[in-house]
Amino acid sequence: MALILKGFRKLENIALDPTITGALLFGLTKAPASIREPLLHQLSKYLSDENVTRFIKYLTWAWVLGFTGTVNRALNSWALNNWRWKSDKDKWMWSKEIAVVTGGCSGIGLETVRGLMRKSIKVAVLDIQPLPKELENYGNIKYFYCDVTSTDSISEAASAVRSKWGDPTILINNAGIGAPHTLLDTSNEWVAKIFTINIVSHFWMVKEFLPSMIKKNHGHVVGLASMASFVAPPAIVDYACTKAAVLAFHEGLDQEIKHIYKTPGVLNTVVHPSWVRTSLVGGYESHLEKTQGKLMKPEHIAKRIVDQIVSCRGGQIVMPKRLAVAAGIRGLPNWLQELIRDVTVGGAVSDFPNAKKD
Repeated sequence: MALILKGFRKLENIALDPTITGALLFGLTKAPASIREPLLHQLSKYLSDENVTRFIKYLTWAWVLGFTGTVNRALNSWALNNWRWKSDKDKWMWSKEIAVVTGGCSGIGLETVRGLMRKSIKVAVLDIQPLPKELENYGNIKYFYCDVTSTDSISEAASAVRSKWGDPTILINNAGIGAPHTLLDTSNEWVAKIFTINIVSHFWMVKEFLPSMIKKNHGHVVGLASMASFVAPPAIVDYACTKAAVLAFHEGLDQEIKHIYKTPGVLNTVVHPSWVRTSLVGGYESHLEKTQGKLMKPEHIAKRIVDQIVSCRGGQIVMPKRLAVAAGIRGLPNWLQELIRDVTVGGAVSDFPNAKKD
């Protein structure tokens, strides 16, 4: 089944690539007869005249959709990079860049640290967990104990990073927690903890490291949000609230960078992964794969983050890409929004311990 789905996705990618569909459409309809007629002759071996006409019609629509999608992505990138087409790659020297990664000792954070290290970037790992032993002897990785729920701990770690290497130019707010439970089963202590780690710490970290980026007009802030930023599933309402806040945080940060600080060299990226095989879903992997599809691997998310950083472009990343349509759900009529939520997330908790059976 996995191979079949993979094949369908590859076919979909080909069908929506305007360079492929455009070239084929041109060859079948506008090319010189010496090119067009042999192509039509080959196609007629497999399709009737009527179906050849239909195929060309479908090909036209595939080209229109693919071209529209390509233009849309280009405009999105333009808008999310302070209305600039060109990146400032010449201003980034990876061996001299310094990245801070919170929660960098496990999961997506750990894989991101590895990816940045391979690009020769110095990486300051901020975590309450110890650094994995296999990373202890790398010269461009340095561990700093940091409890992101404490402003004093953040300030101490930030000072230690600056003393060791200087001002960081990349900040990745990755630290996060989550656990399934209903609103009524959520303790007051947990609410305070999850909001502090998942979003309040982003404010504190940015206040520590953004000023030097603004001063130099050079930097990149990355925040880990979630697909739950767009659709709040039951049983993780607290988590979804924090991730929606991460999205709002980065939207507002983008506006301040442009209109208040006027520093287009400071980039801004927010990442929205779907379900990922990390400790956050420990014990629920089988259930999630049965109801939500195959879980993504942390290294896939990390690679996309690192690729975005070395592209020297800001952006909004949805993974997997096919779920990008979820970002527009709030623009739909309420009845359609609720129908989508019921179908896509309701089933995921149908056998939750406190769920009543119909």
